[in-house]
Order: sequence, then structure tokens, then C-alpha cells
Amino acid sequence: MRTIRALLAGAVVVAAPALLVAQENGVEARLEARGLPASLAHSVAAIAAGASARGIPDQPLADKAIEGWAKRVPADRILGAVRHFADEMGNARDAVRAAGVEAPSGAVIAAAAEAMRGGMKPEQVRSVVQAAAAADIAAPGLSVAAALKAQGLGGEQAVKIVVGAMRNHESMAQLLDLPSIARAMHDEGLSPGDIEHRMLDGGDGGAHDGWRSGDRGSRPSTVPSTGHDHFPGRLTRLR
Repeated sequence: MRTIRALLAGAVVVAAPALLVAQENGVEARLEARGLPASLAHSVAAIAAGASARGIPDQPLADKAIEGWAKRVPADRILGAVRHFADEMGNARDAVRAAGVEAPSGAVIAAAAEAMRGGMKPEQVRSVVQAAAAADIAAPGLSVAAALKAQGLGGEQAVKIVVGAMRNHESMAQLLDLPSIARAMHDEGLSPGDIEHRMLDGGDGGAHDGWRSGDRGSRPSTVPSTGHDHFPGRLTRLR
């Protein structure tokens, strides 16, 4: 039995570096295919491989490099941005783990990193993650909270609205609709405090009755009704 365990342990030790090399090569090939010079692609892939070994997703790092190259950012600045984003995702991963998620997905880590970059605090990230009824809700919940904050609401206000929606079991479509509702209220002249109270139904933690029940009559007049609340890509356009 000890011999078998030793062999298995040895196999893991041998396989791990090989897996990282294969992962690094995959990222490097993708970057080169998107037009990055070989030297830059190699350096970015090495950063991504090191991050991956620490449980940080490499895909967002590759996307960051591609975005920078498309904007004609100098190579040294791209590498600096990728390294910084890797550190940000490390901090975000720690914040998500503190919420009780032992092995968070890359999507949740990346969403938490972007939210924290926008000024959300680790404890606010934890609140959103803990309120999510399922793992696949946490990432969009964080993105919505970040979008609300970017529209002028305070971090606590944004988190309170998202947490209230989650605890009231709103659908994904309703959750993603929150920034457009807040934007419409803002366009009608409501202050951030007024928007918070309207969306939280008096601040009791529950969602505003109008969008919670699906009654479009209580929407701000500038928010269009679609009937079924399918808004693909809406959050991206608002951010």
C-alpha cells in the first residue's frame, strides 16, 4: 500500500509541472493567434501559468493582454497590467474564499476582482457571494453591484440592493435589470438615496414591489418593458 501511495504521489509531482507547461503553451498560442509578438505572448503566458498554480484563472489575464494590445498599449505596460490584475484576482479570490467558497470559479474570481477594482471592499464582496443561492449567481451579482456603484450609488447601497434581490429569489433577468432601473430613476432626477429607498421598498431589505412582482406599471417611465425580462448584454452596455 505504501509503495502504491508513493508511486501515486510521484506521478502527481511529475504531472503537475507538465500540466502547467501545457497550460502555458495553450495561453501563449492563443495570444500569438491574436497578433501579440512571440516574446510578449511568452511573458504573459508565464505570468498566467504562475497565477494558475495559485488557483487564479488564466483566461482573464490573457484577455487583459489582448485588450491592451488591441489598444496599442506598449508591451511593458501590458505586462505590468497583467501582473497587477493577477494580484487583484489573488485578493479577490481570498475575499470570495472568506465567504465560505473553498474553490471559487474563475468567473466569480474575475467578477470579484473587477468589483474590487471599482472600489468595492472585500467585506462587500463577501456579502454578495454569501447571499447568492447558487454559485452561478455570484458572478453576475458582483457585476451588477459594481455597475450600480459605477452609476453613483454608494458601495453599501449597491450591495444592499443586490443582496435584497438575491434573498427575494429574483430571476437572473431581474437581477441584470437593476442597473437599467437605477439609471432610469437617476435620469428622472432621483438622488442615490431616493433610488436606494425606491428599489429596497423603504429600506427593509426587500426588493421594490414593482420589479419584484413583475408589475411594469411601477417602473420609471423611461425604463422599457420587454414582457419577459431577457436582457442579453444589457449590463455590458451600461458599464
